[in-house]
Amino acid sequence: MRTNLSLTILGVYNTLVAIAMLVFANWASTQLLSDPSNGELLRMGELFHYGLGSAVLIIGLMFLLNRNAAFETAKKLLLAYIIGTFVTMFLFFMVFANEPLLNFSIDKAAPDIIILLVAIFGYLKPKE
Repeated sequence: MRTNLSLTILGVYNTLVAIAMLVFANWASTQLLSDPSNGELLRMGELFHYGLGSAVLIIGLMFLLNRNAAFETAKKLLLAYIIGTFVTMFLFFMVFANEPLLNFSIDKAAPDIIILLVAIFGYLKPKE
């Protein structure tokens, strides 16, 4: 897969996810929490989405703005994303899944897993 295509896919996905997290932070919080009737907990979840949405937007924009980067630079960006996403997946399945305050299941991580596979494929089978 051409590295600029991999970076474009990752950039578009992360940018769209970030915009959704920022626009729908309150709604996402009600989906995230096991007890959305707790106002303070709901507000904390909303703030979490604002903070994480901003960080994911930075990632998406970095991919989009660097999609024409040199081949080795593009591979390093993909590797960084793969490593960071594996850490995120570890947190999802070892921490979030076992947290009684959160309503986490694998279907919430499915899009991220698919995008991780795109990044891995783009890293292992790169084309200039």
